[in-house]
Amino acid sequence: MPLGRDPIKEGMKRLRPPRFSFKAGTVGFGAAAAALCGLALFLGIADIGFRRVWDEVLGVGMGLAGIILVHLAQIGFCSLAWRELLSGSDIPRPAFTRLFRLRWIRESIDSLLPVAQVGGEVAAARLMTRQGLPLPIAGASIIADVTIETLTQAVFTLLGLALIFTLAEPGDAAHWAALGFVIAVVFAALAVFAQRWGGVRLFEKLLLTIADRMGWNRLEGVAGLDNALREIYQLRERLFMAGMHHLIAWSLGAGEVMIAAWALGYRLDLGQGYVVESLAQAIRSAAFFVPGAVGVQEGGFVVLCGLFGLPADVALSISLTKRVRELALGLPGLLTWQFLELRLRQARSLAA
Repeated sequence: MPLGRDPIKEGMKRLRPPRFSFKAGTVGFGAAAAALCGLALFLGIADIGFRRVWDEVLGVGMGLAGIILVHLAQIGFCSLAWRELLSGSDIPRPAFTRLFRLRWIRESIDSLLPVAQVGGEVAAARLMTRQGLPLPIAGASIIADVTIETLTQAVFTLLGLALIFTLAEPGDAAHWAALGFVIAVVFAALAVFAQRWGGVRLFEKLLLTIADRMGWNRLEGVAGLDNALREIYQLRERLFMAGMHHLIAWSLGAGEVMIAAWALGYRLDLGQGYVVESLAQAIRSAAFFVPGAVGVQEGGFVVLCGLFGLPADVALSISLTKRVRELALGLPGLLTWQFLELRLRQARSLAA
């Protein structure tokens, strides 16, 4: 037996139950699902023709600038919703531009670097605390914001389902959209009940786990999260305004679809664009276990755009154009996040 080893400690290590691997259990499963859906997308594009789809995406041209502007407006309304939830605290609300930047970073991380789909929220909470906002208030505002965003997505999907029965023959698309609606409602209900019955403690553990996985120092002061969240939920008028801002943000997504279709030489009116965007987002929510809904989003667009006479290659091009928009805004968002992290690290070094 090698010197320096304690047989009792060695035995205890062998008897200790293995730790759940966050990386292997979550990221591994998501990567496998994304690989399968990505393969299906690859085969679908191959069937249509890579050159043809590529030419369609390039055909959007300047329409991409309009799509980016519409999405910036969406981020703006989401930032206003978040700001409403910070209005009840004794600490002055952060400036809109600051929240806009943090919301942009949140979305960039969740879209391009999914970490249990809440990596962006954890990063935003960390940046807010490093900039002087207490962690319980920052974390509670993010939890409430995500909950309201999920509830308003359910309303958005319900409106799309109501429109589809008046504008087109829904077919199988209605079943998938209904599944997305049910999932959104279930998630929102679970979030509300969990918060009311002490489930915020689970979020606290998740927050610390992700922070540890991303190599951050342990976030302190998280114990007051539950009380801060209760205070936010007492602001009924602010909650309503936040919900209205989120619903407007969801609805603006129809503009992205309409602009992309117009740039490709096809016309979708407001109701049709609303149906495609709302139900495509519902289908994407149904595939929450697939990072970025790779392949699932594209399949949803093919089915939904087909209801209004758009060919499969055009539908794929619209979906891929939205992917290009994600990269066009997400990559600078990631660089901005890293710049802020570097600046905070330098400030801590100077203070030390």
